[in-house]
This record gives sequence, C-alpha cells and structure tokens, in this order.
Amino acid sequence: MSDKNGTHERVAPKNLMALEELLASRMPQLYHAAARVLQNPQDSEDALQDGLLSAFIHLNQFQGRSRLSTWLHSIVKNAAHMQLRKRSRSHTTSITDDTADEDGRRADEVLVDSRPSPEEECAREERSRMLIERLGYLSPNYRSVVQVCMIEGLLRREAAEKLGVSMATVKSRLHRACKLLVKHA
Repeated sequence: MSDKNGTHERVAPKNLMALEELLASRMPQLYHAAARVLQNPQDSEDALQDGLLSAFIHLNQFQGRSRLSTWLHSIVKNAAHMQLRKRSRSHTTSITDDTADEDGRRADEVLVDSRPSPEEECAREERSRMLIERLGYLSPNYRSVVQVCMIEGLLRREAAEKLGVSMATVKSRLHRACKLLVKHA
C-alpha cells in the first residue's frame, strides 16, 4: 500500500484483515470475472487463485488510484486471459471417447504412462544415492564391477568384456561386493 506521499510500505496486520474482508465479499464477483473469460469452472478457479496470489505478492504496488476491488478485478481478469493464452497454445485430445484403433483398442488403453510414479522415482534416487555413498567401502576391483553391472546396467558378459576379466570373476566380485555393501548398510 502507499501513503499520501506515494511511498510504499509493508501491509499492516489490520490492513490484512481488511483485505480478507474485502476478498470474502468480492470472491464471487472475482470468480465470475474469470469465468466470463474462460467458460470453464476449473480454469476459472485456477485463474482466480493465480490472480489473488499475484495481487498478494504485489500488494505493495497498489497505488490507490482506483479502488482496491477494481485493482483485484483487473488482476484476476489478466490471470484469466493468461490461462486462455496457455490453453490456445496447447492442443488437447480427449482419451475418454469410445473410438478405437484398427485393433479394437481405445486410446486410454493404449496410452499408458510407463514412467515411474513419483514414489518409485524417489525410492530409486534414494537407492542410487545410498549405493554411491557405500561404493567408498569397496576396493577398486569390486567398485568397477558394481559400477558397470548395477549402475550402468550391463549384463555380466558385457561387464566381463568391458573390464577385461572372465565372467566368473565378474560374478564372484559382484557377489562379494554386494555382501560388503549390505554389511555397510
């Protein structure tokens, strides 16, 4: 907020309470302003949230040349227009329709996300971090076998060729390295 001299100051707690009261009374009008632009309830809610967040972040830039409700209204409308621009740049296709391909499969059956879930990704990263941390306990021979087999994902035969040792040596070193890694867990 700005004072009579136009300098900006932090919002006092009493002003925050006044802002909360204003928002509570104007929320339906702000939502409808976004809805008139977007014609979609979910997008309108997102635009309202984006607009209010932006207004709160830039509250110290409100200069009082208009009513605060008018200022909020224009920020929410701008957020709605930004949503509309984002929507027009991205092309979406519904995968819930019942049209099938030549094999009789629907799109939602074919388009399965094969990426790991966030939980699986987090667990994998944690295992990798722990493995790398524990590699310091291994001798260079054991470490190199773990590196090529467990981290690079080479088959034992490929690891043997890369390291210039027999496949039996790779198996033996990998077995001993795993025992040491478990011991230092």
